[in-house]
Amino acid sequence: MLAWHLWLIAALLLFLGELLGTGFFAFAMGLAALVAMVAALLDAAAIWQWFTFAIAAAVLAPLLKRLFRLLAPSRRTSFLAGESRKQQGELVLLPSGEFRLKLEGDLFLVRSESGAPLTAGQWVRVRRFDGITAIID
Repeated sequence: MLAWHLWLIAALLLFLGELLGTGFFAFAMGLAALVAMVAALLDAAAIWQWFTFAIAAAVLAPLLKRLFRLLAPSRRTSFLAGESRKQQGELVLLPSGEFRLKLEGDLFLVRSESGAPLTAGQWVRVRRFDGITAIID
């Protein structure tokens, strides 16, 4: 098996790996493997193939990440830990007697920062998330 065959197989495997949702990292590595494959087709020594792969990966990974964020911004309306945007959700009482916060159709563990009692059906403002627990006013 020739070197360019191995690079092509590596590229295809990386492209398949991208389907797992690696945020274009595996895609960038797959493109870098294709660049190294071209080096192999030009009869470059193995060290130059690896060097070509490394340089292409170092250039393509941040470039594709930046392009992805620019051209396909997130469409989510909820916020994650560390974001400052505030939202409101409804408190739901589970049959087990535990409260959850219903936010955009998802249920989250909930804790009142002030220790105030929780009431089912009450709309509350989310202050932040502590892991997967919503901290409310």
